[in-house]
Amino acid sequence: MRLYVELYFSPSGKDPLEVVESLKEIGFEPVVGEYDFAQDYDTPSEYSKMVEELTRALRGTDTRFRLITRKD
Repeated sequence: MRLYVELYFSPSGKDPLEVVESLKEIGFEPVVGEYDFAQDYDTPSEYSKMVEELTRALRGTDTRFRLITRKD
């Protein structure tokens, strides 16, 4: 399975390039196209861990996100 992340930045929030670096540090890879980032997972527990880390990385940045899961 593959988890895609779409980000929505706020002009009053953290610099978008800093947010991008934070997500790369926790294993998300930037993608070109409809979504901003993606990461593969195999189990529900891996999914939960990824969402937890994503939420922690974005906390306090005033960045909103949307998650999409696909079987790619």
